[in-house]
Amino acid sequence: MLTIYLLTQATEKIGIIESDGVIKEFVVDRPGWEDQVGNIYQAQVANMEKGLQAAFIEIGTGKPGFLPKKELPELRKNPTRKLENVITEGKRLFVQVQKAAYGDKGAKLTANPTLPGISIIYMPFGGYVAVSKKIDEPQRSEWRERLGSLLGPEEGVIVRTSSANTDFAMVVEELNRLRQQWDEITRKAASAKTPSCIYEDRLIPERLLRRFAPDKVDRVIIDSADLARRIRRTFPALAEKTEWKNDMTNHLPFSVNQLVEKATRRRVKLHKGVELYIDQTEAMTVIDVNSGSFTGRNSKQHTAEKTNRIAAEEVARQLRLRNIAGIIVVDFINMDRDEARSNLLRHFRQHLADDPTRTEIYGFTNLGLLEMTRKRESYSLSHLLQDNNNSGSSLSASTLVYMLERDLYDASYSGNEAVVVVASHEFIKLLSQLLSLPELAVKLGISLYTITDDCLRAGYQLGFTGSQKQVEVYLDSKPAESVDKLF
Repeated sequence: MLTIYLLTQATEKIGIIESDGVIKEFVVDRPGWEDQVGNIYQAQVANMEKGLQAAFIEIGTGKPGFLPKKELPELRKNPTRKLENVITEGKRLFVQVQKAAYGDKGAKLTANPTLPGISIIYMPFGGYVAVSKKIDEPQRSEWRERLGSLLGPEEGVIVRTSSANTDFAMVVEELNRLRQQWDEITRKAASAKTPSCIYEDRLIPERLLRRFAPDKVDRVIIDSADLARRIRRTFPALAEKTEWKNDMTNHLPFSVNQLVEKATRRRVKLHKGVELYIDQTEAMTVIDVNSGSFTGRNSKQHTAEKTNRIAAEEVARQLRLRNIAGIIVVDFINMDRDEARSNLLRHFRQHLADDPTRTEIYGFTNLGLLEMTRKRESYSLSHLLQDNNNSGSSLSASTLVYMLERDLYDASYSGNEAVVVVASHEFIKLLSQLLSLPELAVKLGISLYTITDDCLRAGYQLGFTGSQKQVEVYLDSKPAESVDKLF
């Protein structure tokens, strides 16, 4: 069973998925880094590519999205028609982001938007009912028939696997809620400019909570009472499992800042001395397995096989934890026997099975490297958290600012009245740019002082925390020109 922690009070929102004391996923939703997947836009055709039978669509994000012919409902019904006979340059239409923009590529779009729920996915222009193949007959036919009778000519629904054990009345209730949501979106579009976003599908909490069937979730723990009420209303199946904790940090298995540091380290130490080295580039991710100090008590091949089994379990966890996607190459310890390789692949697949993101394993190359892919759905943790202009080896200044904000929340929850932060002038300037200091002052109810120290080139230090009087005594011993009060 899963426990889902949602930390939403700070500027950077965090989601943590934990099972049996092990962190399975660590999700970061940072301002300015929204991946737009699931967002719906009132958009405009920028230009047509008749040779590709595709169009580039202006959605208002600075980079046109790509809309292939097959993603228009009219052309799904009649694939022989040409794209240019359905849309032209300047035409306005609704589009939804299927795949986020990445690098030089714009977002991949569809003109067949969907509104996902836990049991069903509603398609205003779908025109069909599809049922998960994991639901057996005759239940599949029953779902198709019963839901089909409730839909209009253009409407469509995809029945998710989680519906198998869900009461039909609850599914109908969700269908009506999603219909109402679509009506609100279209009303908003009537007064919105073109192009603009008319529906935002936030990573936290909506998309994260929908990834897991309610019967797999034991608890949802949230640091916001308002959000807890909204989740109970939006996700009825999770209502009784949703809890609000004001002092969230006391309920987490690890501190968020510790997770940030662990999830970005190149070297991962495992038990028995086994190590992984994870190197992410724009083209691919390479994971090297090192037996380290593990020698085993039997033959060299037996040691290799044992090491690889230990490594495979951790590789599966790290892929999900760090949200590594695209082409992945794993350099396991070399094994001579084909049977040993087959056993390793079977073991690896078992540990990948719980990952909601699709993976494909292509097997070993002639050089003994395992090739695989993992579907890219959003930014990897390294892309979000590390300084990609500095060989991706250190946490970015923005990441450190958000880490400091969490430290300030912790200080406030611990009963401190004032905090002194030591940092460079540039870091303090960035702090004021990324965080709303007046809002933070109201939320924390503490005083925040800074001491400028340009010798501290990267990051920050908590110089002192305590009562207002203790902090004032501490600051009296510092050069007055270096001290500032932010709030």
